[in-house]
Amino acid sequence: MKEPLRKNVNRPENQNSKYFDLMSLLFLTGYLMIDFLPYLQRMEIISIQFLYLTILNITAGLFIYFNPTLHSNALIYLFKKSYIFKAYLAFILLAGLSIFGAKNISLGVNAIAEILVIFSMFVNITILLYNRLHLLYKLTFIMGLFALIQASQALLDFKNLVTDLSITDTMSQIITIEGNTGNINIFSSSLMAKIPFILIGITYFTNWKKWVLMGALLLSTLLVFLISAKASLLSLIIIYIVFLVYYFKTNHLKKINISSIAALVLPMLISFALINYIFSKNNNSARYAPTIQRLGQINTSRSSISARLMFWETAVNFTKSNPVLGIGLDNWRVESIPHEKLRSLVVSLHTHNDFLQIFAETGVVNGLIYFSIFIALLWINLKRLLKPGQDHNKVVAILTLMLLIVYGVDALFNFPFYRPTMQLCFCFLLALTFVNTTKTDHDKLSFKKRAIALMLVGIPIVPFYFTYYADQTSQLEYKIKADNIDFNTSGKVKAADIINQKPLLPNVFNTSESFYEYAGIYFLREKKYDEALKYLDLGNKVNPYLGRPNFYKYLMATERGMPDSAVHYIKAAFYASPANPDFFKALITHKKYVDTTEILAMYKRSISYAKSVVIWNSAVTALQSQNYSDVNLLQFLNQGLKDFPKDNKVKSIYNTTLITGYIIKGQRLFANAKHEEALKSYLKALTLDSTNVYALQNIGFYYFNLRNSAKAIPYLLGALQKPGLNGGKTEYFLALCYIDVNDKSNACKYLNVANAMGYSEAQARLNQYCN
Repeated sequence: MKEPLRKNVNRPENQNSKYFDLMSLLFLTGYLMIDFLPYLQRMEIISIQFLYLTILNITAGLFIYFNPTLHSNALIYLFKKSYIFKAYLAFILLAGLSIFGAKNISLGVNAIAEILVIFSMFVNITILLYNRLHLLYKLTFIMGLFALIQASQALLDFKNLVTDLSITDTMSQIITIEGNTGNINIFSSSLMAKIPFILIGITYFTNWKKWVLMGALLLSTLLVFLISAKASLLSLIIIYIVFLVYYFKTNHLKKINISSIAALVLPMLISFALINYIFSKNNNSARYAPTIQRLGQINTSRSSISARLMFWETAVNFTKSNPVLGIGLDNWRVESIPHEKLRSLVVSLHTHNDFLQIFAETGVVNGLIYFSIFIALLWINLKRLLKPGQDHNKVVAILTLMLLIVYGVDALFNFPFYRPTMQLCFCFLLALTFVNTTKTDHDKLSFKKRAIALMLVGIPIVPFYFTYYADQTSQLEYKIKADNIDFNTSGKVKAADIINQKPLLPNVFNTSESFYEYAGIYFLREKKYDEALKYLDLGNKVNPYLGRPNFYKYLMATERGMPDSAVHYIKAAFYASPANPDFFKALITHKKYVDTTEILAMYKRSISYAKSVVIWNSAVTALQSQNYSDVNLLQFLNQGLKDFPKDNKVKSIYNTTLITGYIIKGQRLFANAKHEEALKSYLKALTLDSTNVYALQNIGFYYFNLRNSAKAIPYLLGALQKPGLNGGKTEYFLALCYIDVNDKSNACKYLNVANAMGYSEAQARLNQYCN
């Protein structure tokens, strides 16, 4: 007996539809290809993905337009009466209006163009699937094949990368698993978006296709567990529970096929057991802990969760202060920077919650509209699932609900709204909701079909200009990054290449730096100072929060011998980005302009954003150079041990700093004839580190200067056994000690060594004593 899931859906009455079936599958397959597009020297994969989708949308739109049977009056009626469709259009309109409240219009324009690309993709997929739900199972198999290829390629690349590495080193390389999606979490979500289709396919097919889909499920869940992204783990568990409950509910116990249950459950159990066995061998208890433990890490004490809570709080504050239009679509990546207390050199770029980000960027009304779309999707598909009716409608409903879970969970913790891979999931979610209806007589209704079709398929042409130039901009960013012009004196790109690139869409890097800023840096490298100053100022207007343009103005002023201007610019850079260790170090090295009080004030400001060992070390060095009192320096060092209790580098710096201080103090005391106090200071240094070469050397010199060569010799010999001493000075004074104790053999030995090392006085002593 056939299971309910295997019942065929209604086929269209037109028997000539095989051609349209084939073309629909080809276009749908084309949309799935975005996960396999190469970077082709783009900084971000999304630029070429959006350009590709734009071209595919135009092609599909033209195909639909010239085949009127594809856009029936019934479908147009569905769009017209649908709350979801109206809400989506209203959302796009208000998102566009938010640009007028944005400080960076370029970011908003680029983002609205991307939204239009996604809207066109949704319309095209809906039209291609309308009255063609019989293609669903073929689509599930195609999805499974794509997941199988995607997962296999990722595992192969990972295997090649970690060959001969230890298990701990292998775990550290998991973050490189990202396929062509942009990063590890997006890759995991991309696989999760295909798993609902795979589950449906496994319960439908009985031949070899079922085994292929089982393989796809095994490898997909294997990677989801391996990557261990919390959002994906959570959605995987939820969709499995939902689907199994549905499966048992719609099949009476006597009709349940045990082999089908095994086909659904065994791949996940095998992947779960295998990955958790691997993780149990790993010492890293953080991200790559066993899965149950990993899910238990979802609490506010984890740094990633703490960061998200900070982002969410910032988003709420933005919404409160900009309730009508928001801060502007996609302007979060710039406007959030001064509010990120945890920031160092990395900015968040996204809120890690799409709903909060939409509220913050486009206003309260639009945020509510966007959220209501998901509520409507949940309500409509739940009703279809619970309502008595045809089994195929329930199959589509459960599939749509699982897609809603995958996308919804990801939207709560990540940023699928700005990623084409996950927007494809969103489009299938919308499209399947629209087409999962019973046949109606709305074909008899009168609409200006051709005009409406022209409008719908003409929309994809609008964003082409923007996606094309955004892709050009991404290529330019790649070339600039390849030049590494922040550190190199020149590169393949010239300043003119940047300023001639028009339009710059968007006008900031993916990491939020302005292109104008980089034009200024190139002009600085080319010694064109006036142009450099002009474009660095423009860069500051685009993004005033990173401080980098002022830092390069500081470098330029230093290069031109303008110390007052240099200090002005480095202070501006530091106060724009206090957590930047380069700005902090550059500022506190100006002894003429900075004293210990200001160093401490700047240090306090820096660590209020992000505690940094590098900044702490720079502060220690600066305080020493300012002759900070021993008592206060010791207090500062002790505070460092409290702030960084587990950092071995801090402990090393602590000891080294104290040792250096004791040695310098001892030298000063000896020069003032306070010999006993000097020795105590040297011995304190040696107590901290019995192998410290400079403590040993200075105690040796101490005894030599007091005419006690016999005591000096062991310390000087001990110093020479350690690395770090050059120039022959220690060897020379050791030889003098041996002369004092009448050991001519060793005296001549060390005089020869000192002479060979170039110590200037050694030759005269050799001539006097050893010849």
